[in-house]
Amino acid sequence: MNNGMEYSDIGLSASDRILVWAVPPLLGAVIGWFIPAIADWATGLAWVPFQGPLELIASIQGPWVVIMTAVLGLLAGMILSHVAIKESLAVRLSDKEITLRIHEVDHTFAREEVSAVFLDGKQLVLLGNEGQELYREKPEAKRDVVAEAFKRHGYSWRDRDPFADHYVRWVADSPGLTPSMNALFLAREKAMENEDREDAADLRRELSKLGITVRDDGKKQYWRQHGQRP
Repeated sequence: MNNGMEYSDIGLSASDRILVWAVPPLLGAVIGWFIPAIADWATGLAWVPFQGPLELIASIQGPWVVIMTAVLGLLAGMILSHVAIKESLAVRLSDKEITLRIHEVDHTFAREEVSAVFLDGKQLVLLGNEGQELYREKPEAKRDVVAEAFKRHGYSWRDRDPFADHYVRWVADSPGLTPSMNALFLAREKAMENEDREDAADLRRELSKLGITVRDDGKKQYWRQHGQRP
């Protein structure tokens, strides 16, 4: 990275990271410390569920119990913090390329691969030269921070999707789509109904390989073909 090129990083700030790493473990330790007392209190309330586990916790005596539950709460908070950091999008920009990192996986796009960048609701979207979606994910930074960074590095930032007027709502056996495309849309509809986001994202990518970009509005799916002019 010491090549003299200017970079901009978009994501959790240093102070945000400190909070993410500090607050959940601290809260977990505090909650864990009071769990034995809470369990002892709750066993006297017949309407509280999980009476069996609560009675077991309340029956264990000794100061080490409080320490143990506090440590377990601390560890649980640390795991939660790790997951939160892992699932937050980090974006590094330069005049030549964009690198996006989430779930410990990097995706890098050269400047010439990206024709437009915009926010669709809360999701950052990168478009390719054929109008296809190269990437879609929710950034942590505010809209104006994201926009200013992309503009500063000379990318084509748009205030809205340049193809917004090209989308058509998908219905079963939509004309203009092949049977295999309609089958993928149907499978994606079921994945969305089951709130299986990973499967829905995979099916979105499969449709993109076939020249179709998908846009969601709640449970509704809209589509357009690649290669159109905005």
